Amino acid sequence: MSMRWAGSGAELWRVRVDLFAAVETDSMRIRAAHEALRRQLTASDQESPMPGESSADQGTGIEGRPVVGLSFWVRADDVGEAARTALEAAQRAGAEGGVGSDLYDVVVIPTPAVARADDPGYPPIPT
Repeated sequence: MSMRWAGSGAELWRVRVDLFAAVETDSMRIRAAHEALRRQLTASDQESPMPGESSADQGTGIEGRPVVGLSFWVRADDVGEAARTALEAAQRAGAEGGVGSDLYDVVVIPTPAVARADDPGYPPIPT
């Protein structure tokens, strides 16, 4: 599977951006936001060393407002650039997908800290 990301820096980061949804969000808007995000991601022939390309989900924020979460990979030279790149990409995707672009939360994880299913320390998946 090829690797896809936003940005152009030297380091790879896993990010999650949660946006307040402008309205109660339905699955079609979540899908539209995810598709808008995917259109922004750079594709590579490089084999993906990490699980999960991108995803979108929905939930409720601490204030009881609907929230849409977008998770994806970013290339950046430092954590600040990774956060900015992630926020910009997610806000564009949220606006284009009709869910809104108001920031709720950003999480940036350096690649060595990302859990991998093939890691011996990873909890076993229940069968």
